[in-house]
Amino acid sequence: MDATEPAGHGVAAEPDVVSTKTVVRFGILLAILSAVAMLSMAALFKFLERGADRRDAAETAEAGLGRREARLPPPPRLQVDGARHWQEFRSAEERRLATYGWMDRGSGAVHIPIEKAMEVVLDRGVAPLPPAPAPPAAAPAEGPR
Repeated sequence: MDATEPAGHGVAAEPDVVSTKTVVRFGILLAILSAVAMLSMAALFKFLERGADRRDAAETAEAGLGRREARLPPPPRLQVDGARHWQEFRSAEERRLATYGWMDRGSGAVHIPIEKAMEVVLDRGVAPLPPAPAPPAAAPAEGPR
């Protein structure tokens, strides 16, 4: 064997270890590229959303379908806060039962406090009810011929 010739007969092997520096650099590059991709996608979506909103608003205005806040939907309407609505209803009813007021000015009908109404009924009694309307007379049934 010659001293100038390598011992492996001209065959060389690559090292089987990847340097840590290379892995870290690749990781940093990957993180930077991912962040740039995310930011550019967010900007693209914002841009497209703004354009879609403008088109939707223009089409809605053109069709005359603008939002009308003052109009209520047709009944029946859902209660948003049932407990509060019930309390308001009960307090309005209690106020009406405890005060004087007109029911129908044209006919002279009024409402009076419930306590006063009970006293009036005790003093005067209840007026007799009007007679019930007579049922219509039934036509005689014809027998078989």
